[in-house]
Amino acid sequence: MKLANILMMALSLAAISGCAGQSSMNSVAEAHAKAQMPSLNSALFRPQQSVVSAQQLFALTASQQQDFLLDFNDRLSDLPEHERISVYLQDLTFGFNYKEQTYTASEAFALSAGNCMALAILTKGLADLVDVEIKFQRVTNAPVFDRKNNIVLVSDHVRARLYKPLEPAKEGENKTLLKRAWVVVDYFPSLASQNAEMISETEFLALYYRNRAAELMVDGLVDEAYAYATEALTYTPKDSEVLNILGLLHGRKDDANTAEQLFNYALRLDADNLNVLHNYQALAKRQHRHELVAKLEQRIQSIPEANPYAWIALGDAAFAQNQLDIAMTMYRKAAEQAPYVHEAYWGQAQVFVAQGETHKARRILEKGMREAKMSATKARFKTGWYSYQEQAQKKPLK
Repeated sequence: MKLANILMMALSLAAISGCAGQSSMNSVAEAHAKAQMPSLNSALFRPQQSVVSAQQLFALTASQQQDFLLDFNDRLSDLPEHERISVYLQDLTFGFNYKEQTYTASEAFALSAGNCMALAILTKGLADLVDVEIKFQRVTNAPVFDRKNNIVLVSDHVRARLYKPLEPAKEGENKTLLKRAWVVVDYFPSLASQNAEMISETEFLALYYRNRAAELMVDGLVDEAYAYATEALTYTPKDSEVLNILGLLHGRKDDANTAEQLFNYALRLDADNLNVLHNYQALAKRQHRHELVAKLEQRIQSIPEANPYAWIALGDAAFAQNQLDIAMTMYRKAAEQAPYVHEAYWGQAQVFVAQGETHKARRILEKGMREAKMSATKARFKTGWYSYQEQAQKKPLK
């Protein structure tokens, strides 16, 4: 996760939820109601039989189940049930390697690797075996950026909560207000809960199929990616990020007309979606539609840019034109936005070398190495991908 002519965003930035004004909410609802989904050109894509079902996603092998249940019912039996799962995961995942790959529960268990969604999937696979309640959260201020094969991936950060089993209400106790304890299973335990939104299992499944579609597209498996994207659409039919991926996939099949219709439809649902705007603009550039390119550029410039690779692309362009001061500014912006992105430091080093300041180039590369070691997507995960946090809530049960 080099960006020159095109910028493709394949996984979404988390949509920030908040209290919007009623008129704003009504206008969004009206736009959704009026927008009509264009027809997909499914004939371009070979049918696939290998799409993972929801049941397969969370399933563990017989031997994996046996390993877990042996510890759950014996070694960990003195703990509350939700904590047994958390301690088991702590032991199981120590030394796991973070990998930006959305594995199934059995794959994550067997390979000792995966991303934050793979961890949540594995957690649910274990929780389902022993009937422990689990819920999912999407953290709204922690997108993780990566780039591979000229595609920028902007990944949602999701995590799981495991709840302590309910105890019978005591006589005279208000049954609508009960304390619940939970543990958070997460790569990022320090992220504030006020920046997280609870999501349903349906929404979680949609995220899984969308993520897999993007990963398969990055690997050049266009037909397989299309199968996963259309599966995601069955869960969230008006998800602009799924539509964005479908637009890119139609473009890969040289169907620019359907791709443009999908981008336009996505923008009717989500007018400020930078992922879609960048990809639509890239399509217009390839078609030499200069007026449309300029119009889309105006819209892009009016929206705050959160993607560090956009700054890196601008830095690369400025460096190629020997505009060293501008290039340095762009690279520094990228480093501020995402300290773990190594290209931001490499770009700064190139500028320093061009200016004859090799000692500064060495220092900025050393800083980049330090940031990588501290980064949430790099060596921090070499000590294990599990984190534990117990909390209590006192509110009406849902």
